[in-house]
Amino acid sequence: MDAVFVRGLEFEGNHGYSAAERRGTRRFRVNLVLERDLSAASQSDKIADTVDYFKVSDAVVTLGTRSTFRLLEALAGAMAAAIQDLYPDVTVTVELDKLAPPCPGVPAACGVRLTRAARAG
Repeated sequence: MDAVFVRGLEFEGNHGYSAAERRGTRRFRVNLVLERDLSAASQSDKIADTVDYFKVSDAVVTLGTRSTFRLLEALAGAMAAAIQDLYPDVTVTVELDKLAPPCPGVPAACGVRLTRAARAG
């Protein structure tokens, strides 16, 4: 399957299970894979025939910086939904990392990956 991707998109947000985590900002990193037939774009050279990764990046960063979620799963799900609001025919995979989370062993990142199939019709 053809795909457009965005790697290493970063923002600061107030997401975390505890109230203490949500009071301060933390850094997050997002990788996106947007599966879609790109044959029309490969011939037309028109952005209307593909996925505009500027629009996608803007939607993800806006959601990440202007909302608050307790779970990474909920934030990643909201990101996938926002992308599919723009491009319903795209199968989207969101990989969301919380950088330097407050965990034993001091991991560099913890996160989730979810995939949502293209919306029907």
